[in-house]
Amino acid sequence: MSSRISNVALPGSVFLLLTLAFELAGLAGLLPPTIPRPVKVVENMVGDGAVLWLHCRSTVLTAACGYAMAIGAAFSAGFLVHQHKALETAALTIGTVLNSIPIIAVAPILIIWMGVSWPMRITLTAFLCFFPIFVGMIQGLGATERNAGELFLVLAATPAQRFWKLALPSALPYIFLGLKIAAPLAVLGALVAEWTGTETGLGVLMINAMFNFQMERLWASVLIVCILSAGSYGALSLIERVVLTADRTADGIAP
Repeated sequence: MSSRISNVALPGSVFLLLTLAFELAGLAGLLPPTIPRPVKVVENMVGDGAVLWLHCRSTVLTAACGYAMAIGAAFSAGFLVHQHKALETAALTIGTVLNSIPIIAVAPILIIWMGVSWPMRITLTAFLCFFPIFVGMIQGLGATERNAGELFLVLAATPAQRFWKLALPSALPYIFLGLKIAAPLAVLGALVAEWTGTETGLGVLMINAMFNFQMERLWASVLIVCILSAGSYGALSLIERVVLTADRTADGIAP
């Protein structure tokens, strides 16, 4: 428990000290016009709460749908590769090539194909999230213990039984690692998708605030994006702990 508290207290203390330093620098007139005082940012968040919530809700919805789409695609591809090992090298190579393409270069292609629409934003988000989840899936499914695999083979288990009762439980730590990496990427993907020309979303709010030199609103949007990214990672970490603890308990191992 003390270790967990220290893990939270140390970065929290650093953040508070930096916030205090920026506030004092702002009061002393040492900050440039593009960096407002933290108090002003918080005041803007309170005053523009309704506007920020409207745009935040749109971004969260896009990120969540794209994330779910990436999970479905990655799990389907991972299951296919697990059943046909000969496809693993080719699948990873194709995935690496696609992942190396900058997302900002993919956006125009999707716009031409799907138009500036909500499905396009979801697809762009899913494209960014797919590869980490897929790699975690492939690495995890390949980490099954050899003795356990031989036991299932001796027991004449079907491919579906070997997948659901052996490979998938063994792969959970790797899968959750990919899910945690992809969660903040979902927020980034939603922001980039909103920059292509939409009416709502934190990405749109940030662009408009930047061009109108509304620095408090811009930094408030940035702060909300940071909270969403860190919160999604933290939520996945909590879910991972609960699921893995339950899995060890079900196997008769003390958590």
